[in-house]
Amino acid sequence: MRYAVAGPSLLAQLWRFRAYGRPHRRRLIGGIGLRVGELAADLAQPWPLAIVIDGVLRHRPPSGVVGALTAPLPGRPLALLVCAALAALVIALFSGSFDYFGDRVMNSAGERITSEVRRDVFAVLQELPMPFHDEHTVGELTSRVVTDTDRIEDGLVDVFSTLVPGVITLTGYAVAMLLVDWRLGLVACVAAPVVFATATRYTRLTRESSRQRRRAEGMLAGLTAEVLTGMRTVHATGSQAVHSTRFAQRNTATLHAGLRSVDLRARFTPLLEGAAAVGTAAILLVGGYGVLDGWWTVGLLVVVLAYLRDMLRPLRALSRLSITLTTAAASAERVSEILDQPRRAASRAPQARSALEPAEPPATGRITLRGVTFGYGDRTVVRDVDLEIGPGERLVLQGPNGAGKSSLLALLAGLYEPDRGQVCLDGVSFLDLTDARRHRAVSVVLQDTFLFSGTLRENLRLTRPDASDSDVRRVADAAMVSDFATDLAQGLDAPIGEGGIGLSGGQRQRVGIARALLADTPVVLLDEPTAGLDPDAEKAVVTALERLMVGRTVVMTTHRPELLRLATRHAVVRHGRVVEVTPKMQRLAP
Repeated sequence: MRYAVAGPSLLAQLWRFRAYGRPHRRRLIGGIGLRVGELAADLAQPWPLAIVIDGVLRHRPPSGVVGALTAPLPGRPLALLVCAALAALVIALFSGSFDYFGDRVMNSAGERITSEVRRDVFAVLQELPMPFHDEHTVGELTSRVVTDTDRIEDGLVDVFSTLVPGVITLTGYAVAMLLVDWRLGLVACVAAPVVFATATRYTRLTRESSRQRRRAEGMLAGLTAEVLTGMRTVHATGSQAVHSTRFAQRNTATLHAGLRSVDLRARFTPLLEGAAAVGTAAILLVGGYGVLDGWWTVGLLVVVLAYLRDMLRPLRALSRLSITLTTAAASAERVSEILDQPRRAASRAPQARSALEPAEPPATGRITLRGVTFGYGDRTVVRDVDLEIGPGERLVLQGPNGAGKSSLLALLAGLYEPDRGQVCLDGVSFLDLTDARRHRAVSVVLQDTFLFSGTLRENLRLTRPDASDSDVRRVADAAMVSDFATDLAQGLDAPIGEGGIGLSGGQRQRVGIARALLADTPVVLLDEPTAGLDPDAEKAVVTALERLMVGRTVVMTTHRPELLRLATRHAVVRHGRVVEVTPKMQRLAP
């Protein structure tokens, strides 16, 4: 289920993240209050100049509110001039202070909200089932977590620092001009419909342009990450030219999308300012005529012109904001697609957690497959499999490549859900188990153990982060990790690179076995754990595996004689079906 925006508004996408703003309501309300204070100071800024023009230069005392405020002052021109200069200085200081604190408060709220969004997107990505990850490249998902959340941050920060203050400022200036003189105020507002129509037109164009640009950037990021991840293969095969050609094609598509966005941005601001200039021209014409006929003073006209000039600042900012918001809305769509993906069935069933977690005894390790069928998209790889594996059994799955052995292991590991049928642990379907319960029951040693950047000890603790140092040392000794860790300068605390760079395949496999030992699960799954290892490394890994298998239910895929001899039963898999099980030679439906 993908998230769909209700309504055409750009802010509809950002409104999707409103729940993240609730903890920061006080900060946001305080920021709005500071913006109102800044507006009040800005509205007062032109009046000292009006006092100088009318009271000092034209010898006409101010009237209205300004006249009441200046009445206690001496009537001499020099005194009015000094007071006006001091007032201008004080007003500017207040305006700058409100602006500084308003920006700081509002923008910090935007930063905090985005940080929480990024945290949740990353957490959700880890919870999503493997089919979702199979459909998206690593680079494209990385682009969503990093780049798209940055674009959302830009949008949120601009909402708080530009949109909200801009709306407050425009409203305040419009009301102030109408209060100063309703006739001049109406003339000044004549440009509003033109400005609105221009902004609406280009908002639609820039939104579609931003979607296309983000889509092109995501595909480019996916290709880049894929090639960088497989750089060893690129060098080994000499395929740099092939990948350069693919990159050039996607880079050109990204360039065209970017140029379209640049063209729209370049056209938007001048047109908007031209529309706003209509109001300035109207004020100069009508206001100048009114001053000549004595309808209002020069100082009053200067105040209204200053208000109109100051209104153009938020208008220009809002024109640029529409570009930012369209980009942020396109990114918000991509991030929302992740946040609104359906999670694992177990994660969506709190009643199953409350029923099973507190009182469930430790699993015995009995595994049952009942009519299991599974496929990747339209390609079925497992067909109507029925299989019973008793506690403590060691079952090896045998068969040609592509027969479905690894897919069966993936189902037993809970990485995928069957399209039909059930995979059960001690009679309970995997769909009714929480992730935590399943991980306490089943551990996996893959064909190529992946190590994360960090220390060797941190990688060993991956399955049990709270394990004590003595437990880590125990499993390191049992899995023969200590044999090569002693050769490292810092032992188990030695830093290793991403993917285990610097360690051999056999050493990485021993780390994977140590992880399974530390998890201490009743079920262990082994997917070709000794494939590609030299005889010495294989011997060490098999020795570690023998220690891991003691007292556990084991299901493995292997062609290696050293591991085949450890099995108590063999199951032959062909074309996705289990066609033979020994030693009982139990025949299942072909």
